[in-house]
Amino acid sequence: MADVLTQFADKVVRVTFSGKMLNGAEEWQTGIYVGKAVGAATTPTQAWVDGVQAAFATFFTVGSGISNSYTFLECKAALLNTIGKYDDPDSAVVSHPAVAKFGPETGSPYPPQCALVATLIGGSGKGLAGKGRMYIPGVKWPIDSTGHIDTGAATSTGTKLRDFIVAVNALPDAPGVVINASRGHKLSLGLGARNVPVNGVRIGNVYDTQRRRRNGLAESYWVSPAIV
Repeated sequence: MADVLTQFADKVVRVTFSGKMLNGAEEWQTGIYVGKAVGAATTPTQAWVDGVQAAFATFFTVGSGISNSYTFLECKAALLNTIGKYDDPDSAVVSHPAVAKFGPETGSPYPPQCALVATLIGGSGKGLAGKGRMYIPGVKWPIDSTGHIDTGAATSTGTKLRDFIVAVNALPDAPGVVINASRGHKLSLGLGARNVPVNGVRIGNVYDTQRRRRNGLAESYWVSPAIV
C-alpha cells in the first residue's frame, strides 16, 4: 500500500555503497540520492558510476576515521521512478573497486551498531528535504572521558564527506546532483514530495546507534552450569 501512496517529486537515482565488515562476518551499506530540484534524473552511465565509486573510495580510505576491519566493495546506482521502484530493471549500474578498499584506522573496531551520522543540509536546512541522514559505517575515532569524539576528528570525517559530495557533483554525464529527497502522498497530489540539492554537511561528536546493524550480527552465548 505504501508504494501506491508515497512518491518522489520526480525520478531520482539511488546510489548504494556496500562492503564487508569484521573480517567478512557481516555486510554494511549506506547511500545517497542524486537528482534534480526540478525535473527527472537521467539514467546513470557506467562512466559516471565508476567516477562515484572512485570518489567514495577516496573518502573511505583517507581521513574518514573508518576501521580497517571494514572494506568497500561495491557502488550501485539505479534510476527510480516516482514510487521508488526501478524505472527499468536494466537501469541499475554497478562498479567495483579494482582492489577492495580498506578503512584507514587500525586496531579493534567498535561494535557495528555504533555509527557516526552525517546530516546532509539541503537549502536552508529547514522544512521538507531540508535535512537528510547518512550513516557512515565503521568510524572508530576515540571518545574522551565525557563520551565525545574529538572535534578535529569529527571535522576530518565531515570535510572528507563534503569533498566526496563536491566530487560527485562535478562528474561529467551526471544524472543530477546529490539531493535530499522527501516523499509525498500520491492521493494528495504529491504533497510533501520535494528534491533539494545538498549544500552542506554537519557531523556531530557523539556516536549514534543503528539497530539493524546490531540485529544483523550473529550472536553466540555462554551458558552457565546448572545452579543448584
